[in-house]
Amino acid sequence: MEKEDLVLVGFVAAAHAWQLGMAATEVAVLRRKHKISPPTTDGPPDFIRALRAQQNGLEFGVMFEAILWTAGIFGHQIPAAVLGTYYLVARHFYVKGYIQDAEKRKKPFYHSVHALKGLFALTLLGIGNVCLKQFADVDVVPMIKDRFFPS
Repeated sequence: MEKEDLVLVGFVAAAHAWQLGMAATEVAVLRRKHKISPPTTDGPPDFIRALRAQQNGLEFGVMFEAILWTAGIFGHQIPAAVLGTYYLVARHFYVKGYIQDAEKRKKPFYHSVHALKGLFALTLLGIGNVCLKQFADVDVVPMIKDRFFPS
């Protein structure tokens, strides 16, 4: 496997790190605005929602990174990067919506969960194909290509 085989996944992972940093910045801005010193986690509703959105992003971040990379390595970088980008866009709207009003977080949250499910499916399919090749000498990729994309 070459670096080029994962460049898109790497870009999405870097964008994810940037996004987590931006969520932390939102919390820091609200801390200064409302004069809330760490480690205090209580304050006005907009601060609490921003803090909770940031925490939720961190909670989901580990899972996202793990399945993003395994989907890219065992599946294919293009669908992994597309699903990863979908996740990041949904999370962007989740954070922005949550800070405005807790109800506005719901729809983007469900979109981000769908992206995670897609990445998980790509991961399982990729690992399954590697196992079939390794242990049963069966490669399903050419069979799928022949079936759906005949020459």
